[in-house]
Amino acid sequence: MSSQKNKNHADYKKKCLEIKAKFTTKEKKFKDAKREISSLRSQLKAVKEELKSTDKEAGEYLDYLKRLKAEFENYKRRSQKERERIVSWSKEDLIKQFLPVLDDLERAVDSSQQSNNLASLMEGMRMILEKLKAVLQKQGLQEVKAEGEEFNPHFHEALMSVDLAEYPDNLVVEEMRKGYKLNDKILRPAMVKVNKRSEENKKKDKK
Repeated sequence: MSSQKNKNHADYKKKCLEIKAKFTTKEKKFKDAKREISSLRSQLKAVKEELKSTDKEAGEYLDYLKRLKAEFENYKRRSQKERERIVSWSKEDLIKQFLPVLDDLERAVDSSQQSNNLASLMEGMRMILEKLKAVLQKQGLQEVKAEGEEFNPHFHEALMSVDLAEYPDNLVVEEMRKGYKLNDKILRPAMVKVNKRSEENKKKDKK
């Protein structure tokens, strides 16, 4: 009977140890879970703080962009007004330069009604033309060189071609309408007649 009692005691002790081991394991898992939950709470708090900071920065950037947009709109309005002022001033200055030419033309018309001197009238018109050219040249207008120049499609527009032995091939032999450029920009090309030698005549020239 003593042997049975010892056996029961040993079984009881074994079960107690198993239960204690399970409890210890669960307690460890519980503590680990608590630590993990605590860590997650800390991370969540950090994320909330970061989101709060990010929202604040986003608001500041949005305000900055709004101010920048407003400043840019103001700059565009100021620039537009400045361009309009410059254009207006340029027109005014150009018209002032043309007024003396207009005065001369009016005097020439009045003079032509009172005099039959055609030579005098033509000389007056020539002087007015020179004055008009001077005003335009002051603004940067230049005539495109044409007659006697090698044909250049950037400066010249060929209206017709001829085959003349006395001129080199591709030479402008006649200007039919003047071309003009403003500073370095072509306003209109010169209309010209170009010498284009035929292959047959080129062979004759070589003989």
